[in-house]
Amino acid sequence: MKSKILVVDDEPAILELIEYNLESNDYQVTTATDGEMAFEKVSNGDFDLMLLDQMLPKMNGLEVLKKMRESDNLTPVIFLTAVDSEDTKIKGLISGADDYVTKPFSIKELLARIEVVLRRTSHEHKKSSFKLNTDVKSLIIDGREISLTKKEYELLEFLIRNKGIVVSREQIFDNVWGINSNSQMRMVDIQISHLRDKIEKDTKDPQIIKTVHGFGYILEV
Repeated sequence: MKSKILVVDDEPAILELIEYNLESNDYQVTTATDGEMAFEKVSNGDFDLMLLDQMLPKMNGLEVLKKMRESDNLTPVIFLTAVDSEDTKIKGLISGADDYVTKPFSIKELLARIEVVLRRTSHEHKKSSFKLNTDVKSLIIDGREISLTKKEYELLEFLIRNKGIVVSREQIFDNVWGINSNSQMRMVDIQISHLRDKIEKDTKDPQIIKTVHGFGYILEV
């Protein structure tokens, strides 16, 4: 089955170039030329990947991505950007982007990055069913109930409220332990480790609570 990709760019020449090369490589392509159109199409369609230009009319790429993640749309996103700055990339990653390609880019590089993201996310889509039982403060995975400590439950609840978004250790600590807590910041990593022991199939390759090196953690369920 062909992977379905939504390509969003307001430059006709770039849009046509990407569309032609993706279709030549057996992808099914849909296009959009502004942020509002992109959000509408990704909300109403079932796409395997979205190539999203950062500078768009009506709604820029970061706003589109933020709105997607807030509405629980976890379609993988590769940003296309002419701005090759670390701050710009950090903002995109924190908002939930999966990768970046800086303009001008080679088609070979773009195709390689698409293949990597699709391979990784197709594996992630096989995740178990995941639900918090708020009555008894426990977690249910594939119908199996897992007991949690009070702090594990509070940590997981905070991550769920921010699912699809990178949260820093400081944000986790302040919201779960409290600003005036006597606990130390390393408790965040310790509790994350305890949670992974209970919910991940492979703690060496976590697929639910992921580490974003240099930033913090992201919950992907």
